[in-house]
Amino acid sequence: MIGEEKVHVLSRSEAKSSRWSDRFTLTKLADIEPDDEPLWLIESLIPAGPSLGVVFGKPKSGKTFLVADMFLHVAMGRHYCGCAVQQGGVIYITKEGLRGFHRRMMAIRLHHNTGPAVPFYVAHEMPNFGTNNGHADSLVALIRKLVPPGVSIAAIIFDTLARTMPGQNDSDPAAMSMFVENCNTVAEAFNCFVGAVHHSPRGDDTRSRGSNVLDGAADVIVSVIKDGATHISTAKIEAIKDGEEGLAWLFRVTEKRNQKDGFAPLCETISNPERENDSETKAKPKFTGEQRRFFDILRQAIHEAGEYVPASKTIPPNVKVVTRQHLKNCLLERGFVDAEKPDSVRAITSKYINQLTGKKVIGADAKYVWVLKP
Repeated sequence: MIGEEKVHVLSRSEAKSSRWSDRFTLTKLADIEPDDEPLWLIESLIPAGPSLGVVFGKPKSGKTFLVADMFLHVAMGRHYCGCAVQQGGVIYITKEGLRGFHRRMMAIRLHHNTGPAVPFYVAHEMPNFGTNNGHADSLVALIRKLVPPGVSIAAIIFDTLARTMPGQNDSDPAAMSMFVENCNTVAEAFNCFVGAVHHSPRGDDTRSRGSNVLDGAADVIVSVIKDGATHISTAKIEAIKDGEEGLAWLFRVTEKRNQKDGFAPLCETISNPERENDSETKAKPKFTGEQRRFFDILRQAIHEAGEYVPASKTIPPNVKVVTRQHLKNCLLERGFVDAEKPDSVRAITSKYINQLTGKKVIGADAKYVWVLKP
């Protein structure tokens, strides 16, 4: 009508811009003070929120078992691998092998004797985070509606990342950037950690699959590599912001007997996190897949049969060692070398000892081998 004032309706982009501008402020350097918010969700391993993390590995490497076990400890408020946790609710969203996932969660529930009050929740409808479709805001609203009042959300896990991007290519930087943005929306809404279980590319155990946009955005990246001979997996902090890279720990998937359902798989940790290598003056060395496997077998041999010997010009004090012969036996047992080729056993063992001493991650003399401490 003539003379009637027109009302301008903000478009979605204008509304977002308005909200952004309302939040934009300036703080003088002299006025910045530390806050009392916790730094860690799991001490030294998983940063407190809002944060983003990735756990990657090959299929059947044990990464799902690892993540479920880690974050059940968060929900229970119990130490994980000797590391303190900040207790809180956990939302685990997966569409991977639902029946098997339920069985393993029942097994871990019985193993840890969790009570009905533990705030660990499972969902099987995966949002689409590969596009700008409002699913992040919808997920926030659903969690607020469905989680009981008084439960503070500490972590939300997506298993797997690929399932959150149907029809999208995880090598596409634009699609991965949208995934990151959606995760950040959720992390900021609950001030929580958002984690994604992801795959490694074929032939490379040292990085996650797809666009490096994810690597740049993640606050922590954890690799999982399984030794096919021993069935022992190594989890390692490949990258972490405001933390120590190189921490690694061992775990394996065992069988837990359930009177009703028979056997169900269970994640069993073998060692607490410790530095995998030592390099104080140089950048962290990179391992090939075979070097990593050799190193893991050496660490396990030391864990099982290591002993302290008197320090010498070569052997540092207070370091556990194993004999070269014991290491060869372990390499044979785990199928790293061929028992029918004794000359090859000696040559291959010496080859990898020389390679890793050259990287300054292990030490060796004519009789003993050991891992260098930081």
